[in-house]
Amino acid sequence: MIPSSLRARFTIIAACAILVALVLAGFALTFIFDGNIRARAVAEVGDDLRTLAAHARIAQDGRLVIDIELGDPRFRTPYGGYYWQAGRGQTVELKSRSLLDFTIDWRPQSPTGNDVALYERAAPEGRRMFVLERRVVVPGGTTPTIARIAVGLDQGELDEARTAFIQFAASSLAALGIALVAGLWFATQTGLAPLRALRASLIEVHHGRRTTVEGTFPDEVRPLVDDLNALLQARNADLVTARARAGDLAHGLKTPLAVLSSTARHLRETGQAEAAAEIDGEIQRMSRHVTRELVRARAGVRAFRRTHPTLVEPMARTLTKALGALPSANPITFEVKISPRATAPMDETDLTEVLGNIIDNARKWARGHVRISADEVPGGGIRISVEDDGPGLPADDHSFEIERGRRLDEQVEGSGFGLAIVKDLVEAYGGDLTLGRSPLGGLKVDITLP
Repeated sequence: MIPSSLRARFTIIAACAILVALVLAGFALTFIFDGNIRARAVAEVGDDLRTLAAHARIAQDGRLVIDIELGDPRFRTPYGGYYWQAGRGQTVELKSRSLLDFTIDWRPQSPTGNDVALYERAAPEGRRMFVLERRVVVPGGTTPTIARIAVGLDQGELDEARTAFIQFAASSLAALGIALVAGLWFATQTGLAPLRALRASLIEVHHGRRTTVEGTFPDEVRPLVDDLNALLQARNADLVTARARAGDLAHGLKTPLAVLSSTARHLRETGQAEAAAEIDGEIQRMSRHVTRELVRARAGVRAFRRTHPTLVEPMARTLTKALGALPSANPITFEVKISPRATAPMDETDLTEVLGNIIDNARKWARGHVRISADEVPGGGIRISVEDDGPGLPADDHSFEIERGRRLDEQVEGSGFGLAIVKDLVEAYGGDLTLGRSPLGGLKVDITLP
């Protein structure tokens, strides 16, 4: 599964590329080391072979003699890993003490001229060796004699050197890989920093603290920032235009409504009270619909602009003080349980209208107690609750759906548009409004804003 994070993608892809490159480098270095150490071993063996050939002669009694003792102690150590032998034809006449009773198998044919033959043979103790053999014209005697001299080196020494090199190379390449991945992570962090700055600036725009994306961005990101700013400006212009059109619509309807109202008065004066009442009812319904649509348009503009959060506690106290002064059948006690630092992500005017409608509705129905509280919700939102000790919802209506013009109690005078407008305002800010039964016994209205 491909991760969604660019940082993770870059890290994984680059780490895989680094791993493949280091593995290939390891094989290449091992191959180069093998070739180099083998070449050096062949050169060393060749030097000893030439030394032996230079000191070979035929004694008076016809024996093959080599008048030198090679300095490498391995030639004198039994099965020491470094060997030589000499002879004529397929016969071995001389050999180093390191061979003891072991002899190196000659090639079927000896080298011709001054050529040197390189081949592998079995070594003592079940090991393998590479052998360098040379054909030598040995002086002495009545006629020149052709002799064969071979020097062998145990492959185990080369294998040990190869193993040691592989271990060293593996640890070195692993350290290099870790350093490269760390450098890659740092480079990725630095390279993606402009995107983090862009996100932070967008959050500022989202929260209403800025109207455009601001900051210093590289050339590759700047076109995106310019397009975003152009989009934000166009969106703001569209919303302002839409709001202006809504205002023009409301203003344009005032005159026809005024004419209809005048017509209703004229009809009432001429004794047609029933027709006048019907016209007045239609005028009121049209006015409510226009008011509601204007509220929704205004809330949509403000919600998009993400105005600064509004303190809830002082607003709630101001509203309860003002509503508490209104005449009521029963004396009402308002209880405000809100932290002074609690804020709601809603325009102050809209929040005043929302809380004013809900608290006023609770005041009308309460027998004597209204409680306003607020608490945080997961994700950084806020839940504002308004409860009363009135009759509440009907016993069989556990989930009341707010509809246009529907009242909680059809016997009480009212239009039913107050809570509907509140719901529109809350939803314009991405929130939710729910009704339920309060522990006080009456209605509980919960407003959740993200």
